Amino acid sequence: MRKLLAGFVLLAGFVLLAGIVQAGELVDINSSRVTLPVAADSDISTVNATTSTLDAAGVFTGTAEDISDYAGAIVTVYSDQASATDGLAIEWSPDGTNWDGSDVFTIPAATQKTFSFQPVCQYMRVKYTNGGTTQTVFRLQTQLKATNFKPSSHRISDAIVDEDDAELVMAVITAEKDGNGFDHVRSTADGNLKVANVENGLSIAKGDVTGHSVVHKFGNAPDFDYDSGSEFTIWDGADDGTAWENARYDYSTTAAIDTISSSDNSDTVDIEIQGLGASTNLVIQTVTLSGTNAVPLVTPLLRVFRGKNVNGSAFAGHVVAYESTPIAAGVPVDKSKIRLVIQPDNQQTEMALYTVPAGKTAYIRSLDYATAGASKTSSYICRLYARSPGGVFRLQKKIALQDGGSTLTQYTYTDPPAYTAGTDLEMTVQLTATGAAAASVSGGFDMVLVDD
Repeated sequence: MRKLLAGFVLLAGFVLLAGIVQAGELVDINSSRVTLPVAADSDISTVNATTSTLDAAGVFTGTAEDISDYAGAIVTVYSDQASATDGLAIEWSPDGTNWDGSDVFTIPAATQKTFSFQPVCQYMRVKYTNGGTTQTVFRLQTQLKATNFKPSSHRISDAIVDEDDAELVMAVITAEKDGNGFDHVRSTADGNLKVANVENGLSIAKGDVTGHSVVHKFGNAPDFDYDSGSEFTIWDGADDGTAWENARYDYSTTAAIDTISSSDNSDTVDIEIQGLGASTNLVIQTVTLSGTNAVPLVTPLLRVFRGKNVNGSAFAGHVVAYESTPIAAGVPVDKSKIRLVIQPDNQQTEMALYTVPAGKTAYIRSLDYATAGASKTSSYICRLYARSPGGVFRLQKKIALQDGGSTLTQYTYTDPPAYTAGTDLEMTVQLTATGAAAASVSGGFDMVLVDD
């Protein structure tokens, strides 16, 4: 039997070509005389095609055509004039009467466009509306395909425009783990594939990453007595011998920061104050100075961590914000009530401290310390502290600066630490050597705030 069937093929289970080969017949494929005719797999529609030109705003409407026996349709159109907006419409109907849906395209002048469709309903027709100029050339053809076919093609080098024919493809991308199965590749909240770190740096600063923002905190302790060996907050209040001196920052326990004033009676500019309200919500407000007179804040604050001049003119004095208390020449008599100082040389605060607002988590990416104008025989211990709501300040990072005439130390976190809403962050400096009578140390940290 094997010898008998050698050189033959059994075509069973279906009629390959009616009248030529029947199911179960043996065909000698070694014969050079056997021919297999191929049936045509497409028809050219006569009722959804035309070459008749249209006047300005003229309309061609094809005839309902039953395409239930076809696998798809290809519509090709060319005109020397542009169509109206959405001028080409492939309309679909379940009964040839009610045209419930359509695919629409705008056709440019002197450009052949081809579109392919799978049957949406039993009936289809082509409708074309010309633009504002009478045509001199118009060719519209519809092919009905009996078998599946390749959609229209597009050269890689050609520009892609909105009116190109296209297929909607939805896919799941899966990546192999290191010898341990597969994981789906997912996207970020903004639709970026999680295959690269695109949610940092410039993208956040530009506002391109939803729910993320960048905070840069920097401060300076401008003049403090390092002979004491005490630990000072790196902020504008660490200014030895001044009326606003308060070297170690004091925190309010309630939203009692409610007043602002200047040490110079001529200052009447607008000051923007950034801080937290009673529920640790972020509050940004603008207050107009009235010289040395006390001016109430619009919203009393629990925390304040940035102030700046938002006018076109500079102020001359030292601007202070504080818990309401008696003042002398615009500055609180009780220095422990001061919560913000703006030096006139800077026109904005230098405060290396921050409190994470409600609804946010802070991730510290980097921090730095530097000396400026300090004694070369000095030694400095710089620290970053964090205090969770209801907790105590805990050390997060310690850096030593040696021989600090001009020293910069930077640290970048490989895995940024996270701090929840209400956490206080503070940078300090401590001098451990004696020498000259003045020192100045700067510090700062960069954070990304992420919505909870």
